[in-house]
Amino acid sequence: MSRHFGEVIELSAVNPDGDLACDTAIATADARRGLSDDLARHIRKPVRDLADGVEVRFAPEGWDAVQRYVELESKCCDFLTLRLERTPENVLLTVTGRPEARPWIDQIFA
Repeated sequence: MSRHFGEVIELSAVNPDGDLACDTAIATADARRGLSDDLARHIRKPVRDLADGVEVRFAPEGWDAVQRYVELESKCCDFLTLRLERTPENVLLTVTGRPEARPWIDQIFA
């Protein structure tokens, strides 16, 4: 696997004012299979609160799992903005949204 430090992926909310719901036709059990375990294996606590969301740090080895999560989450929860950055020390995931989305965002990495 090549490592491109400084790589950033930002997927802005396609529907920022849309329903606060996950599209289960996209986020199927098959699509999510193993993803939670992969993320949990690489997460570094604590999750940092932001004014409009959270920032979560993962070990650099977690890039592929976090990238997979961002790709899936951006499709099923189109009201969220997701930003992923790779540094030599961490993979930084930022999940943000409108104020009404805050309880939803807080649940993601509770």
